[in-house]
Amino acid sequence: MTTYDLILRNCKAVDVSGTQDCEIAVDGGKIVKLAKVIEDGADRIIDCTGKLVIPGAIDGHVHFEMEYGPGIRTADDFRTGTESAAAGGVTTVIDFVTPVRGQPLSDAFEERLRAAQGKVLVDFGLHVCVLEANAQRISELRRLVEERGVASVKVFTAYRSRGLMIDDGSLIRLSRELAAMDVLMLCHCENEEMVARATEELAFEGRTDVAHYESSRPDYAEAEAVNRIGFISAVTGVEFLVVHISSAAALSSLRTLKRSGVRARGETCPHYLVFTKEVYRSERGPLYVMAPPLRTALDKEALWRGISDGTIDVVGSDHAPYLAVHKFRSRDFREIPGGVQGTEVIVPLLFSEGVRRGLIGLERLVELTSYNPARIYGLSHRKGRIAVGFDADIVVIDPEKRVRLGRETLHSALDHSIYEGVEVTGYPVLTVARGEVVAEDGQITGRPGRGEYLHRRRQKSDQLR
Repeated sequence: MTTYDLILRNCKAVDVSGTQDCEIAVDGGKIVKLAKVIEDGADRIIDCTGKLVIPGAIDGHVHFEMEYGPGIRTADDFRTGTESAAAGGVTTVIDFVTPVRGQPLSDAFEERLRAAQGKVLVDFGLHVCVLEANAQRISELRRLVEERGVASVKVFTAYRSRGLMIDDGSLIRLSRELAAMDVLMLCHCENEEMVARATEELAFEGRTDVAHYESSRPDYAEAEAVNRIGFISAVTGVEFLVVHISSAAALSSLRTLKRSGVRARGETCPHYLVFTKEVYRSERGPLYVMAPPLRTALDKEALWRGISDGTIDVVGSDHAPYLAVHKFRSRDFREIPGGVQGTEVIVPLLFSEGVRRGLIGLERLVELTSYNPARIYGLSHRKGRIAVGFDADIVVIDPEKRVRLGRETLHSALDHSIYEGVEVTGYPVLTVARGEVVAEDGQITGRPGRGEYLHRRRQKSDQLR
């Protein structure tokens, strides 16, 4: 009789291909056997009767230990951030390398890698933000792709004042290079000039209170930038992912681009699926500042339709929370650091608000959180499936467990929560990351530093469902 590291018994396992009743054997961090019944033994056996078993989620959009300005950084470091992720069923995260302008990409990459190693609880990758597309930076990027397994970069069509924006000419050059390497381009899509003008007009009218924040970054500025990136993709052939889609207008632009054959993908975030811009008028308004901003109830409904019909490919958190002292330093939206928490709530919110309400099926939940991210981000050779040979990244959900979200139930180091009081039904009760139980019944059981850096490679044969 073989003795495995772990056996999950009586599983109702959900994969993109459907649901099966089975048992799962794990050994050496991998799924080594799937069968109706496994007669062998294990160091630990977990009974999953009455539960749902899905692949671990991949959150491709987190910002841990991110500097916003002097004395201000995100509340979660790589330890607390990945603990929060694990508690919510996320077994892989991808953070960002953000160089200062003029800094070699390799130097910035190694600095970020060192910051994460020794702290991360789950496996992780790194996107590289590209601010300039001269010959030197392109050469550095090629080396990172070849030697460090970088499979994605990020560009900004906004934030000129913060030194992040890339000009359109550089975008064309960069996009051609990325297409040749089959590297994904993540895009923060907002028209810089439109946002600047809208903000100037609000300031002139004396309307800079956070109650007016949504008007400073209008939906048409988001939609225009999506269209522009789509045009660049049509010219160069680059595959791109529009991150944090917030509006029906931007979603409509993405849908049109997809139908035209452009290599376009879309991501939205949990906060856009739960809240609307009315929260900006409350006393807690500053806590909800992020970019793009929250929109209307109609926009929220459109995003759920986009999730249901396949226009949205992935749900990422854009996890970048700041302490209340930084959020409440002013009610002038120009002075409030943008960013909220989210990595821990992706799976619970999609299950409770999507699956239980009949908006999406279980297979679609897996597509959005595991299968599609693995393919888009270059991890399909080892993650995103419950299948023999894949990493044993597994989440057990109790479909009847009710949880009231908030600071006391979530695991972020944040001193507040925008989800305070939000109730969900269906919650992760066990998270297995590469074969090790890292979170169980709301407790973190994994060791900081156990997470591995992932060398990613995109497969040309990978097609989304």
